[in-house]
Amino acid sequence: MSDQYSAAASASPSLTDKLVTLRAFFKAQKAVILTTRDADGSLHARVMAIAEITPDWKFRFIYDKESHKDVEVQNDAHVNIAVDGTQNNTGWASIAGKASRIEDHAVVEKLWNPTIKAWFADKGDGVHDGTPSDPRVVVFEVKVDEIRHFHQEKTTLGTVVDVISSTISGSTATPGSIRTITGQEIASAWSRNELKEP
Repeated sequence: MSDQYSAAASASPSLTDKLVTLRAFFKAQKAVILTTRDADGSLHARVMAIAEITPDWKFRFIYDKESHKDVEVQNDAHVNIAVDGTQNNTGWASIAGKASRIEDHAVVEKLWNPTIKAWFADKGDGVHDGTPSDPRVVVFEVKVDEIRHFHQEKTTLGTVVDVISSTISGSTATPGSIRTITGQEIASAWSRNELKEP
């Protein structure tokens, strides 16, 4: 059973509509929070920039395979990607998925941009130099299990009015809609060639 807010804010547009809206949402965001789990169960979160969202909705990040998040994902592949766009009235999203490492440097080369080198110190050995051929530079890919996206449909003023009127009337405020998308839905639509290229 859903809580009252989730029940009031749930929406069922088509999968295509949900994904088109979600892609637009992510284009407006500069960074996300990626959360991984340590061997002792501790959750660790950090800000990451998305390098790519593939047409079949895999989230890709360039990262250092010598970092602790790599150790954590080897221990437990379950991760969460979260982004808060409520400050600019675009809503929020939470993506539960499973992570894996891609060491194909053709993929790294495709996603590379010069600013990435700033995150990899040059070790001066001619190998670990922060370029796409550096063996530390790999891709962290998250395959979606479930996406929950709050699509904000009211402005800040509209939300304030909604909250006040709901407080007075005893109803539940609904400044937007919560949309759920499963990894199975995405995989099924992809196999039927129903997903549009970004």
